[in-house]
Amino acid sequence: MDIENPVYPGGYYSLMRNLEQAERPFQNAHLVLPPTDVDLSALATQTVTTDPGRPLPENKTDARRKLHALELEFDGGNALHLLHALSIALLRRRDASEEARQLYLRIWREQGQFLADSLSVRWMISAATTFGDHGDTIEQRLGGQGLSMLFDLVKLHDSERRLSGRGNDSGFPRVRGAKPRDSLAFGMDAYSLEHGDLDMNMLARLWRLAETDPVLRPLGFKMLRMIMSDRKTIFARLRRYKPKKPDAKA
Repeated sequence: MDIENPVYPGGYYSLMRNLEQAERPFQNAHLVLPPTDVDLSALATQTVTTDPGRPLPENKTDARRKLHALELEFDGGNALHLLHALSIALLRRRDASEEARQLYLRIWREQGQFLADSLSVRWMISAATTFGDHGDTIEQRLGGQGLSMLFDLVKLHDSERRLSGRGNDSGFPRVRGAKPRDSLAFGMDAYSLEHGDLDMNMLARLWRLAETDPVLRPLGFKMLRMIMSDRKTIFARLRRYKPKKPDAKA
């Protein structure tokens, strides 16, 4: 059924076209993949160097152009970070090879703690998204999807909130009295900021998924501990409305 005056012009048809465009398969992906037995430990100690002026294929969907763009991004950085980013880039496209998937999962099996300790937040979110799409286990897929959506929604929510001019580590002032409050979308009941446990259960479920799977665990624990420790997210702001309880270490 068509939606009258949709939030996004064109509705889901336009959203799907945009996604499908972004997922166009790479050409010559096999030319950028390393051997399946590449020494990951050695890469973790190497530095990326690249020639910014080397000739490249004219076809913009050629994987060699993507590799070059990533080399420029990671120039002077860690070579394992580059390979990790390349495997993610390949897996984001349709018809990605099983070799790329196995390489990604092997990187996290063998070097997961190193990556969790050293990746930027941007690439941690990308890694979670890739687990959601290509994980080996149900915990990896559900946990990856959940972590990816969690951080994406924090980014969306707090990016809009910045327009208020208030610090992201401080809540909005309470308005008491009979002033009417706006309704929630879809007719949902308002969340009880004082007594609700929606936020806590959401995080606990993700923690359990990460705890259960040894491959996802380093990434999941790192991202969820970031949520637990950073005072600039909606989760930290919600705590100011809760009755005080003794702190518990995770």
